[in-house]
Amino acid sequence: MKFIESIDPIIMQLLVVPIIVIGIGILLSIFTRRIYIGPIATLILTLSYNYWYFTTFFPDSELSFTMVSSWCIIFPLISLYLSWLVSMQFKSIKALFEMEPGKID
Repeated sequence: MKFIESIDPIIMQLLVVPIIVIGIGILLSIFTRRIYIGPIATLILTLSYNYWYFTTFFPDSELSFTMVSSWCIIFPLISLYLSWLVSMQFKSIKALFEMEPGKID
């Protein structure tokens, strides 16, 4: 916990959190082979991080709709695009290595 608190909040918000939440979303979409899992996982992780952040650093304030930041919308959209892109790359690589029946060189 001390390590996370020692990281500069700007670095945390602009580098660490996006890489981790989007990366986990993409990995889950790769493992499940379903594109929509990536954005859902990214949304859940981003909301969880926001909830943790607000309850840790602002414990006396009430949680409201302002807890949902624009990152909770942007990160899942990025995750959706990247999950789709990775999925299409896997399909094109698989099609490249598939042999046509009856053609033996």
